[in-house]
Amino acid sequence: MERIRPWLSGASWVIGAFLLTLMLRAPAAWLPLPSEGPLSFSGTAGHLLHGESQLAYRGQELGMLRWTVGLPTSLDGVPVTLSLQGPALQGTAQAELAPTAWRATVQRLILDSRALKDALAPYAIAPEGTLQGRNLTLSGRGNQLESASGALRWTGGLVRYRLGGNSYAPTFPPLSAELTPRAGGQLEAKVSAPSGPVLSLVLRPGGWVDLAVRRRLLRLADFPAPEGMGDDTVLLELSERVL
Repeated sequence: MERIRPWLSGASWVIGAFLLTLMLRAPAAWLPLPSEGPLSFSGTAGHLLHGESQLAYRGQELGMLRWTVGLPTSLDGVPVTLSLQGPALQGTAQAELAPTAWRATVQRLILDSRALKDALAPYAIAPEGTLQGRNLTLSGRGNQLESASGALRWTGGLVRYRLGGNSYAPTFPPLSAELTPRAGGQLEAKVSAPSGPVLSLVLRPGGWVDLAVRRRLLRLADFPAPEGMGDDTVLLELSERVL
């Protein structure tokens, strides 16, 4: 028995090294990334700890998502460096992944007019300009976003849209959006022009968005707005599922 114990001790190191090597060299295709749904992945290549995959949203290609997994430095989770490079969308982020939750800081996010037009095409809206974001903080569980904070800025420009059978092409000033978490896993975004707030959005669990449009937005859009009301008056409220 005494002769067997050293062998068992050595075997445990060999098995551990084998499992570690297997994990390091395992193909990224083993990851359970969804190939269908609002967010989908395809063409996954590389390894578990350093790989890449084509990311799409509702069938629209966003670009190549690349990741590098680092060594844990605390019990908060596994650090992952992410980058997304596409023809109309670029971004970088640092994330921490735990078995039941995740957290990410988006250091840089840029969507040019092509990405904005693709996203808003179902609503017959075609904006120019670029949407930019820096140091956005996101957290959630699984594919559910639970909290977000930070700011986004759209550079402004020409916006073509159709409404009520008519076409419009106003030029908008720059718009900014402040993201803040709300109770119950809700996320609020307040969008403002230099002259004041234009609309607010609340993202509810399940992918539903509540939208409130102020008179100021209609005036900036050169759309006929009711007279005798202040620009801060909410004229339209609606809900739609976007995720």
